Amino acid sequence: MNLVVVSGWTGAGKSTLAKELGARLPATVLSFDWIMSGLRVFDDLWALVEDPPEFQREVGWSLMTRVAEQQLARSGSVVLDLVARDAVIARWRDLAASYGAKFSLVECTCTDISVHRSRVEGRQRNIPGWYELSWERVERGRTAYPLLTAPKLSIDAVDPLDKNVEAAWAHIVHG
Repeated sequence: MNLVVVSGWTGAGKSTLAKELGARLPATVLSFDWIMSGLRVFDDLWALVEDPPEFQREVGWSLMTRVAEQQLARSGSVVLDLVARDAVIARWRDLAASYGAKFSLVECTCTDISVHRSRVEGRQRNIPGWYELSWERVERGRTAYPLLTAPKLSIDAVDPLDKNVEAAWAHIVHG
């Protein structure tokens, strides 16, 4: 049983990697954007949740934690796909330990800014009720995102997907 967190920059391949790892484990894959999109259909609720961003993160993390815990309680593996922070990583590490699950952290970045931009501008995720981010907003996020300090595997989206999947898989299996 595993609890895997795939974090990092928007548009750096987190969701693609999470999907691949979820299929291999097998595991339930929980995406922050998909979960939060369910709240956006309630205008009054979304107005309370959307701003400040820290509150939106906490709400999303809480929802993800509950679903992850439900899966772990039934001895199922879980892959979380999001832009995380150290504080929630510690919570999820403790959650995994409380269920006897192995915890793994993978952080995705993209060292080539032109590749990163082309991925962001060319993507269409089609998440109901959610939005696509502009390159300008993603670029601000590249500089504002604090790299995670917990032990992790760092993935560069410039590398081929199959190489990154194999590296992440080895990290999950062998630590």
